[in-house]
Amino acid sequence: MVIVAAAASLAAIAPAHAGETYGKLFGGVVFGADHDITANLPGVGSGAGEIDTDTGYGFGGALGYQASSFFGFEAEIAYRSNNVDNGVIAGVPFEGDGDLDSLSFMANGVFTAPGRYGVTPYVGAGAGAARVGGSGDHDLVFAYQAFGGLKKQLAENLSAAVEYRYFGADDATLTDGPATLTTDYNNHSVNFVLTRRF
Repeated sequence: MVIVAAAASLAAIAPAHAGETYGKLFGGVVFGADHDITANLPGVGSGAGEIDTDTGYGFGGALGYQASSFFGFEAEIAYRSNNVDNGVIAGVPFEGDGDLDSLSFMANGVFTAPGRYGVTPYVGAGAGAARVGGSGDHDLVFAYQAFGGLKKQLAENLSAAVEYRYFGADDATLTDGPATLTTDYNNHSVNFVLTRRF
C-alpha cells in the first residue's frame, strides 16, 4: 500500500509527459507602450521622439516536443497589434494613425516545475525573427521573449494556462515615401493558453 500511495503521489506532481509532442494555441491582451522613434526626411533633417500605442491584442500557436519531464522545446508563430494613439517628433505632437504590429517566428525552450494542488508552473524563453511595422512598411528584425504561467490539467491530454509574456525586438526601420522612421519594439501581454498532447 505504501508503494502504491507513493506512486500515486509522484504521478500527481509530475509536471509533464516526456517523449510526447504537443500543440498549443494562445491569445490575449497586449498592453500599450511608448516606443522611441527617430524620423528622417531628406533635405529637412532628423528628429527623435516617441509614439504611444493603445492596448491591443495578440494570438499565436506552437508545436512542441517534451524532451524530458522538465524540459521541452517548440516552434512558434504569433501576431500582435496595437493602434498608435499619439506621438511627438522633435517636440511636435501629432495624432496617431494606423497601427504598430509584429508577426514573429520563434524557437522556445520551456522549463516545467513539479505541480502542486493540480496546478503546474512553467517558464520559458525564445529567440527568432519578427516582421515589425505598421499600415505601410515592415522590417524583419531579431526578436526575443520570456514568459511564464500556471497550467491546469483539464483532461488527460488537454490543459489550460494563464501566462504573462514579454516580447522584444531590435529596432525596425520603416520607409514612407522619402521619409524613414526607426522605432524600437517591445510589449507585455497576458494570454490564455490551451495545450493538447498528441
